[in-house]
Order: sequence, then C-alpha cells, then structure tokens
Amino acid sequence: MQNSLSTNEPIALKEEESAIRFKTLCIYLILLAVPGFFINKLPLEGAEYEGVKGLIWFTYFMVVTLCYKEIRTFISPLLNVKAFKKPGTWLWIVLTFMLPYTLLHLCLYFEVILDKYFIFYFNNHMMHAGSWRQTIDVAILTPISEEIVFRGILLTLLLRIIKPFWAITITSLLFGLIHPSDIWMFTVLAGFLLTITAYKTKSILPAMMAHSLWNLYMVQLFLYF
Repeated sequence: MQNSLSTNEPIALKEEESAIRFKTLCIYLILLAVPGFFINKLPLEGAEYEGVKGLIWFTYFMVVTLCYKEIRTFISPLLNVKAFKKPGTWLWIVLTFMLPYTLLHLCLYFEVILDKYFIFYFNNHMMHAGSWRQTIDVAILTPISEEIVFRGILLTLLLRIIKPFWAITITSLLFGLIHPSDIWMFTVLAGFLLTITAYKTKSILPAMMAHSLWNLYMVQLFLYF
C-alpha cells in the first residue's frame, strides 16, 4: 500500500496559501480544546436538550475557524467541488461506506469481534433510531467539523513532513482514538477510508459526504438494512 500511495501527489495547495504558523496552529487548537471541554460538560441533559451541545460546539468551532485568516486560507483550496466531476470520487465514497457496512454485518451474523451487548441488542431488536436533533448533529454537523480538523488540517500538514503512507496511518489512528465505542474497529477502518478518500480526491468534500452517510446509517438506517 505504501508504494501505491506514494505515487500520488499530495493534496494540492499553492505555496503562499499553504502555511500555518506553529503559533497560530497551537492557539487555534487550544481555543478549540479548552472551551470544547467545558461545552461538553454543560448540564444539558434530557430529551429536550438532545443535540444542543453538538449545535453549540459546531457554532463555536465554525466561528473560531472562520475568524483565523490563516486557517481559512489553508482550508479553502481543500473544498474542491470539482472533485465530484470525477467518477473515481464517487467510487471512493461508495467504498468508504460499503466496506465498513459489509464488515459490520459479517461480524453481527457470525457474532464475533463486536461487543456482546451490541450483538444482543441488535438480535433482539432493542436498538432505537436517534432523534431528529441527534441525527442533525451526528450526520451533518459532526462530519463537517471533523473533516476540517482531521482530513483538512492534520492530514495536509502531515503530508508536508512525512511520507503519505504514514500521514494517512497517523491521521486514521488519531481519528479512531477520539471515537472510543463498542465498534471502535469500524471507526478506525472508516477513518482510514475517509483519509484515503480525501488524499485521492484532493478534496475534503467527498470525505465529508461519505462521513455523513455512514453516521446517518448508524443513527437512523441501521435498523432497516
């Protein structure tokens, strides 16, 4: 895999638009991490508040991101809509959804790898779809913010200092580490495929779309197919 990845050009950025000063990056990450921690601790519990934390976090994230000219300039070329004109882009989007989907259902069918409670709830039809608020948060807001951070900023910076194979691997593992769950292995696999999609298409928009489809499936469509 390393050889095939290294033959491609990194995500293209103009040299004058590609730099983020280390000081700016550190301040940006701190401004996201510290208030993000306190937003997560807000006492907003219960059905009436479901999805509110996600909306507050997303709003704050976008304000901070758009306020930094360096960050805006860095991300802007990665929002390449022209990538959707290429058939290969749609192939990567389909693969990014279908591979975790196939593996997940194989594990459910053979009752392996997955948490035993997850399998029990699935087999006994005890799983429920998310609310519309949760669905908006998970399937729309989360993919946008996570793709900007992981496939937009992190991957692109790593591609400038290390080989593509390692940049993709590190990005995928870090993505998996912040998503601890009963199906963590699928998160790592999805993270790897999302990173490959962004790398191959030279745009984070296809990864956003694939990410959104997978999250929508897990909170709504999982019960139906």
